[in-house]
Amino acid sequence: MKQFYTLVFVLLVLGITSCRDSDRDEDTTTNSSEDYATGQTIIHDIFKIVHQAAYSSKGITTANLADTNTIFGCDTLIIDTISNPKKITVQFDNPCSFNYVSRSGTIIITTSSKYDTPGASTSVNFSNYNYNNYSILSGTVSVVYNGIVDGKPNYSFNTNELRIENNRKRSIYIQNTQRFSIQAGETTATFVDDTYSISGTTNGTTFEGNSFTATITTNLTLLGSCRWINSGLVNVSPNNKPVRKLNFGSSCDNKASVSIYDITHDIALP
Repeated sequence: MKQFYTLVFVLLVLGITSCRDSDRDEDTTTNSSEDYATGQTIIHDIFKIVHQAAYSSKGITTANLADTNTIFGCDTLIIDTISNPKKITVQFDNPCSFNYVSRSGTIIITTSSKYDTPGASTSVNFSNYNYNNYSILSGTVSVVYNGIVDGKPNYSFNTNELRIENNRKRSIYIQNTQRFSIQAGETTATFVDDTYSISGTTNGTTFEGNSFTATITTNLTLLGSCRWINSGLVNVSPNNKPVRKLNFGSSCDNKASVSIYDITHDIALP
């Protein structure tokens, strides 16, 4: 009889474990997609800042489209063309608010040669940098100008172990391998008239600690004047979970949708 009860207990444990595994397989959360989109919003803003800082700083580019000491009017560009590599330090007021985005801290940009020379490699580091209560604690960004590709300026844009912390002291880790093709606005220094087409992949860890990968299946469109991605499709794949199909819509707003199998969830981006 004792063996019988032992067998029943084992079967119950196995049954409960099986149910839990099944529940995980049917997980319908959108956390990975939301955290991916949040990370991209912050990271893509960095590309805009780096791009405008380079084209606004005399001696950093061959084009020299402008010569100014500020991007938003509440920051200061400190330009060093004597050192090798050349260096731009972007210092933000605390806070520097522009178009409903608050930034503070410092972004340090170093480039191996003129920013707009094919093959030029630009490294981006951060000191106490904050974007709307999200802080970049560690990691780097690199930008490489690939020259003209299909008639448009093309940049490789990669992040290396970038750690972004929210106001609850939780972090996401983002590893991006992306390409930026500038479709419009490349003849002016300011980024507000730019249009970017973005392709590539990402892997990382969410605020809850779950790992994921993401692949852009329809190029993202990002306007320089908009803080959010305007359109594009991404397959977000949490570890051991069904693929989430992230759709950024077709306009400048914080609305997106995530489809899991045949169920679609609306999400709002920060």
